[in-house]
This record gives sequence, structure tokens and C-alpha cells, in this order.
Amino acid sequence: MSFHIGPGAAFSLGLAASLRQRRGGLPQLRSYTYETETEALVASFANAPSERRKRTINRAMKRLKRPIDGSSIWAKAKCLMFVGADENASLRWWTDPSRSATKIGSPTFLAGFGWTANANGQALNTGLLGNELDQNDLGAYVYCTSAITGNSNNDMGVLNAASQGISICVRRATNDNQSIRLASAVTTAIAADGDTDGAGLTGASRFDGANVTGSHNGVTKNTVALASVALPALPIYLLAANTNGAPANFSPRRQAFCYVGKGLTPAQETELHAIVAEYLEAVGYGDAYIEEVGVGTQVIDVDFVAYGFEAQSVAAALQHARNGLSVAFVGGWRDRFNFGGMSTGGLGFTDVLNIDAYVGLYRYLLKRIKTIANNPNELTYFEPRHMQWALRELLTFEKNGGYHIPIYQTDGVVSVQKVGTEVKSFTTADGRTFNIKGFIDNSYEMDLARAAGCSYFIGREAAGTGAEANNGVDSSFIEFNGVDPFNTPGDVASGFINQIQASRSAYTPGMNTLPPAGSADALTQAYNFRLTMTNSPRWRRPAPTMPPPGFDIADYEIVLRFMAANPTKTSFTDYFKADNFTGGTPGKYDVNNRPGVPSSDFIGKNWDYPLAAKSVREALWKAHWNWVLGLLWLIQYGTDPRIPAALKTNALQWGFCSDHYPSPHENDTVGMNPQMYVRESIRLNGVAKLTGNELIRGDGGVPSISTNTISMISYFMDSHAFRYIAYEKSPGLWIVASEGGMEVDLGGADGMFPLPLEIATPKPTECTNGFVGFCFSTTHVAFGAARMEPTAIQAGQSLGQVSAEAIKNGRTFQDPANYPAARAALLANAFALTNETAPVLAQTT
Repeated sequence: MSFHIGPGAAFSLGLAASLRQRRGGLPQLRSYTYETETEALVASFANAPSERRKRTINRAMKRLKRPIDGSSIWAKAKCLMFVGADENASLRWWTDPSRSATKIGSPTFLAGFGWTANANGQALNTGLLGNELDQNDLGAYVYCTSAITGNSNNDMGVLNAASQGISICVRRATNDNQSIRLASAVTTAIAADGDTDGAGLTGASRFDGANVTGSHNGVTKNTVALASVALPALPIYLLAANTNGAPANFSPRRQAFCYVGKGLTPAQETELHAIVAEYLEAVGYGDAYIEEVGVGTQVIDVDFVAYGFEAQSVAAALQHARNGLSVAFVGGWRDRFNFGGMSTGGLGFTDVLNIDAYVGLYRYLLKRIKTIANNPNELTYFEPRHMQWALRELLTFEKNGGYHIPIYQTDGVVSVQKVGTEVKSFTTADGRTFNIKGFIDNSYEMDLARAAGCSYFIGREAAGTGAEANNGVDSSFIEFNGVDPFNTPGDVASGFINQIQASRSAYTPGMNTLPPAGSADALTQAYNFRLTMTNSPRWRRPAPTMPPPGFDIADYEIVLRFMAANPTKTSFTDYFKADNFTGGTPGKYDVNNRPGVPSSDFIGKNWDYPLAAKSVREALWKAHWNWVLGLLWLIQYGTDPRIPAALKTNALQWGFCSDHYPSPHENDTVGMNPQMYVRESIRLNGVAKLTGNELIRGDGGVPSISTNTISMISYFMDSHAFRYIAYEKSPGLWIVASEGGMEVDLGGADGMFPLPLEIATPKPTECTNGFVGFCFSTTHVAFGAARMEPTAIQAGQSLGQVSAEAIKNGRTFQDPANYPAARAALLANAFALTNETAPVLAQTT
């Protein structure tokens, strides 16, 4: 049995495009238009913004005007102020550009990051009088761009002689709570002690004369009884409170935004926090040029395209730009505003055996993240949002050595136009055509290379010898003892419970449906989401209190029976693997599937994903998200008596990190992880194929494929499960088990192995101007080690240089002259950023 797919099947992606052409042509992209309010705002600036900054403003404006709970934030706002490129822009009211705040004293201004006072008497006078507001329908919010280190009484406020009015303290350093006056006579702690770090959006709303509800990062804290009072005819200050006409109790923290207006609902607070976080990411770390799906340029002519919004695409695009070539960063079928794939989509706790395997751009990013996070230590783990910020800097020329690299959202490739083996152009679902000299496909699905005629493998090869003995269908399983697989326990005739996909029995005739051990198949290991979560109230956004759409408790019967068989497993981390990526306490966590228990992997439900149409992929994506939401709901709120009460109590301490993922896909919600963990889809059938037996060789040998090293592998060969099975362990004893998981160590002592150029290179008979930067040409076993993000990021940089050499010299990507020149350029590190060193490209095992 063979699951190698030849190039003849690769052009199925072009079917939709050819049908559209027969119906009258591809979609016509709409011209980009600005909101009237955006035009009025930027016209008021003393210095005209760049087009990219204007687009950043316009996206925020559109989100502010979007109806939520029957009204828009924009309609409720009296005064909105966002920090901008200069002081003039940062003092201007967005809601009324004829009005501006003024400086009192000399607060420090940092473009893109905000204002800081360093002494009493320094403040910003918004110019908005308290009595311009409705005391019984009122909201006030301030955004701080870093965690709070100093103490303060007021970050915003206006008070009369009787101390009545408005005041916000985003965090009291003595007890980590926030205190609020909101048209009231007293200050009340809104968040409980330990509930906030002050970073992000803090404020409160009232909708009547009796109560005030506070929030942090769009998460409702609590409601307190505070009778309303009339607001003074005095202007509201930022960085201090206007205390009867004078600034007092100054704030030493950096502020970048304020909202004052009518009260906001919880959904509006969540959206406001997301709008501001997205805007500040852009103005702080680079206003990249972005064209959204269906809008903008119809035909793009560039030397090179990096396809797929993965971190390795940023590295490859940057390397081309460094060589003076024109480049485009092109999104795949679901890519939107997540510019680093899994590295920015949840995989903060990175799998690395030996960090010395990774230098180059990857190590630069870790060092840059250290600075962004104000962390004294360089770590191999990080907050995904910090990796996003560091990557964004490389996509725009204003920030830390980046280049102008335009970004195109597209809904993915639908057709490729070739002359012989050379790709001349490709067209995307929204109607864009890219005329190119070369490309790299870094997507997790290899859609562009597949459409370009590159053949591929899918699934597991038959078991071989050595490390490759771990290929094919497993002969041993992860066993869930005490978990019966039948609808009526012990009754074979009652059929299997949900999620069981095959059975293995050496004892019962007719009950052995699992293919023979070691046989090949066309299946893929399980996917999940690497959730970004915390058990600290500082950042916690509670998981939904209702089950997700389509929830069927029968789908969780394996989980429930496992709980019944293991009643002492009463911790959240008994069911999820949680790795702290902030390195401190309290912490934020990369929450992953826990081996050996039913966990977040949606086992066996992704088999159709790699080759599926977009609509099917979307359904599978949402099914995977809903699976893990359903599991969270079950262990936090489920009523089944088999769920230990102590487990629910412990699990309720966990929620999503409220400071992540402000820019959702149109089918998602704020805070949802933007990238599903597509661990393995299809794999290139390239110039050479890396096997597991190469990776178990000892140190110091010459690799058998070549010494054309483009990256290093530094993780053991692993695979997650492929399916749940019913397993007759002994005569009459049936249990549930999972099949397909493996862990195989690398050979040698140094924990690293060279990754050769040839496994990223298509066959010259199929495509001569493309590379594949993630779906490498390997066996399933070897892919388990080659698929890690650090390996892919360094491969992206190296392949960027190799392809640049080919394009500059008019060669095919397979030409042997490309690699020596590329290697020399990479090791010379001629384009180095601050703290960027030459990559490790070892030529021995």
C-alpha cells in the first residue's frame, strides 16, 4: 500500500478558479476606503500620518463603529484619545478632532507607547468637563501599556472640593486591586486583592444611580453599590486627578488611551480592550502594510512570495528583502492578523533539547522578546503576543532593522500558472494574482506547493527497521485501564461508545478491525489548540459557563469513564499539561494535551483536514475548538456525578489570558487562539527523504543526504495519537486505548541533528522555483522531530537566502551553486540586527 500522491492530483485546488473563469472571471477586489471619521481625524493632525498609520487608525475606527449589544462604542463615546506618532496626534480627540487635550507640566511622551508623569504637577488635561457627562449612564477607562510598578492614587479623575466625581486607580501596589469613583462620593475597590496588574484597559461603568461595575482587560470584576452624585464643572485629567482645579496624586505609569462616555456593556468592554490592544501593537511595533481579504491590489508583481503567515515566512521574506529583492507576505486559507503561526498562536512553551542548536534569527527573536517582556533572562519560552510583536517589527522598516514587507490576506491559493516546471504566478480565492520569480510555502498544509504540482506523502509509511520500526499502525497502545468501551459496560452487543474508531482483539473473532500492526495508512496524528491560560485573577478571562454549540455529552463518555476510574485525579493539570511561559508566579501557561489521559487532542477527528476544501476545514477547525471548550465546560460546570467535585473547584481557578489575541478571524471571537495546532498534514515528496534512522545516528558523522544544512533539529521524534480503540487486553477484559503515539530519542549526546536542504526542495521535474519550509520531505517518524517551530524558523531564514541566490543569478532552486553562496552569506551575518548572530549550520551529526 502506498500513500505517495503524484503531481497529477495537485491541481485540484485550481478547480474552483477554473469554474469561476467559465462563469465570467475572478472576483474583482474592492478599493480600500477610509471612514469619514478617519479622514476628519487625520486632517486635524499637525503632521500627516503615513498611509500605513492611517490604515491602522481606520481599522480601529471601523471596529469602534461596529454595533455590539444594540449600539457601537463610537456612539457611546464622548472622548476617545489614542497615543500616536507625535504629541499633537496623541492629544487629539478622535470623537471630535476640533478638541484636544493639553499638557500640564512636562509629562514624558514616548511615541506609540504613551505618556508618563514623573512628579506631581504633571498631567494631561483632556478638556472634557465632568458635567458634560451623564452621572447615571457613565463609563471611564484608561489603558496602561505595561504592568504597574509604582503606587498611585489616581490615573484619571476629576474631583470637587468634597472629593466627589471620577477617579480611577488601575492598581494599588499594596494589594493589587483597582479602585474607582464613578460619579460617586467615595472610592471603592472594584477588583479583589490580587486581581489586577494594572496593564491593559481598566475602568468601570454605571447604568443607573445606584451601582458601578468594574473591569480589567474587558473582564468584569464585580459590581458595588455607589450612589451617583452630580459631576463637577471641571476638566478630567489623565496621569493625575483634577482635585478642585489642581493636579494631585500623580500616576507614574505609562498611559496610551482613554475612554469617557456612556456606560459600556461587558461585550463592549471586551471589544474596546481588543481594539486598543490591536492598535497599540501596530503603533508600538510597526504599522505593517496590510491588505485585507477582497480589498486592495488585484495584481502584485514581486520577486518572491513567502506563503503562509508562519514565523518562518517572516524569516524568509526578511532575508529576501535584505538581498534587495521585492517580496510579499501572503496569507493562507485562514490567515488574518496572526503573523507567526503556532509561535504566536499559542505555542509559547517551545520544544527544544539543546538551545545551542538555534542561533540566527530565531535566537535574535528570543533576545528581542526578553527586552519586550522586561525579563532579565533569555528564555526558550515566551508569551505568544511578545513573539507577535517581535515579528511585526521585522515586517516594517521603522522598527529595529525591519523592512517594508507588504502583507496580503487572501483566503488561500486556488490556482497556479506555470511554464514548464516554473511557477510564473498564482491566484488566490479573493481574486489576487501574484506574478513571481520564486516562492516558499511555509503553510502547515502545503497548499501552494501542492497546487504548483509538487507531489507529497500523507500518513504513516509501513514499519521498517531501527527508528522506522515506529512507523505504521502501532502494536502497543496507551491504555486507559478501567474504562469500558461499550455502551452498556461489558456488553459487546451494545456497541461502542462515541469516539471509538476501531477495535483490537486477539481473542474475539470478528472484533479485530484495527489494521495490522506496522501497516501503512493515510491518517494524521491528532490536532488541538495550545491554549493560552492562567490560574491568576490578574489576567483570567473565565471560560464560557455554557457548553459550546453542538455539545453532546456522549462525545465525552471516555473522559467521564476515565474520571470514574481515577477519582483521585482532581486537578486541572491532571487533565491538561500546563507549562509556565512567563517563568514566574503568578504565571501564564501554554496549556496542551496531557499524555496518558483523555485531554485536549481531538483524536481521530482531523483525518480529512489536510486535503479538504476550505469549508470542510473550517468546520473541522471549529469542531476542534468546540471540543476543548466542551472539555473545559465539563470539568468546570458539568453535572455528571462521575466528575469529582474537587476537580471542578480546582478547574474553576483557570481561564484564558485576557491580554492575548485581540484580532480574531471573522468566524472567531476575541481571545480565541488564532491557530489550530496542525502537527502534521501532508509532507513533500522532495529531492530526498529524511528517515528516523538518520536521526538516531551518533555524533560526528557525515549526514547521508548532504551537508547542505539549512537548520538544526533538536527534539526527539514524537507523535500524538491517531485514534481511540477498543482493546481486548485479556480474554473478556475490554478497555479503551489510544493508538499512534510515539517518542524516539535522537542519537548522540548533543541533542541536535542537521536538516538538509534537499528535504525542503521539490523534485526538479515538478517545480524549479519553490521551496517548502514546514512540510518537509521526511517519513512520519522523522517528521516528529523536524516539525518544531525553532527548526522551521531557521529553515525559513536559510531557504530565504538560498532562494535569493537563485533568483539573483537566474538559477533554478535545485542548482548546486546556490547553497555554497547562501551558506557563506548566512555565516558572514552581513545583515545582522542588534543581538543577531550567525546561525548554526553544522555539517556533521
